Amino acid sequence: MPFLIDETPGASAWVERYLAALPEGNDLGSLVSAVVWTDGYLDDGQPIGGSDPSMIVNEINEQGLTLLRGHDPGLPAGRVIAAQAFTSPSGTRFVVAILTYYEPGHQLGFASLGVDPFPFVTSPSTLGSLDGARIEFGIDRREVESHWLDEVLEDAPLFVKRVKFSHNAAESVKELIRVGLPLAALLWNPLVTTVANEAGKDIYAGIRYWLQRLWKKLKELRDPIVDVQVHYHGCQVSFLLRGRDVKQHYAAHAALPLAAAQAVKLVDGLGEYSSKLITLTYEFELSRWFPSYGIMADGRIVSDRSVLIAFEQLPKSLSMGILRPEDEDQ
Repeated sequence: MPFLIDETPGASAWVERYLAALPEGNDLGSLVSAVVWTDGYLDDGQPIGGSDPSMIVNEINEQGLTLLRGHDPGLPAGRVIAAQAFTSPSGTRFVVAILTYYEPGHQLGFASLGVDPFPFVTSPSTLGSLDGARIEFGIDRREVESHWLDEVLEDAPLFVKRVKFSHNAAESVKELIRVGLPLAALLWNPLVTTVANEAGKDIYAGIRYWLQRLWKKLKELRDPIVDVQVHYHGCQVSFLLRGRDVKQHYAAHAALPLAAAQAVKLVDGLGEYSSKLITLTYEFELSRWFPSYGIMADGRIVSDRSVLIAFEQLPKSLSMGILRPEDEDQ
């Protein structure tokens, strides 16, 4: 709906000012403006993008939103880097945003930054208690049946916060599941790491067993993607497990302690740069985890792989994952 920008002088002036303020020769890729929310309604009476744009505007301006091909977190297309709400002369409320589309040639490499993407690490010898920790479990409920969700969350070893997501896709062919965990739960190596007491050890073991049950339950879905997320020093680290191959997922699970330790060292290694990593995404292939790509606070992408495609070849089915405000606790 670019006509809303064109017919609203304040919106078009804001876009011009923002683009003019960017430094020449930026490494962000192709920059465009777009409308990402309006107060219009769909045929079923539901508001397009929700009823309140303030959450979207605040999230974009505080930390940005990643644009994905489909809603696959392993396929970054770009980033929404700024947003502002306006009202058109005809009375339509809308949000205009600045989008950057990543392109080959506009990416940094881990190696070029002097960071080893596979640093030597060892599992921690001890870990502390997980008292007060929780699991965050996020889905788009249009993709996953409620009975499947209830069965997965049954007997979870920690308090579970259910999070509703809207993947902004007209038709979903994959089920995207986000599992938020404390970092220590992935660093724990049952063969090496000790915990202060038996009760604490039981919680770590319970998380491991619960995840193994989840891998088995994926067989009941069509084409799942599980995004296991942890946070470390302001960086969201994602480990992606794809499909319904339980044997492969068990192998990926067994390799998680090493991968999580490598992620910590990788984030620390890039911490000396003026723009630190805010997201880091891992994929599991050829029996090991590897860092597929990272995004820095200034919007630049870091990758040693060909995860990017030319702007002209981008599909129309781009999406941005938006957290819906009506979270539900269990």
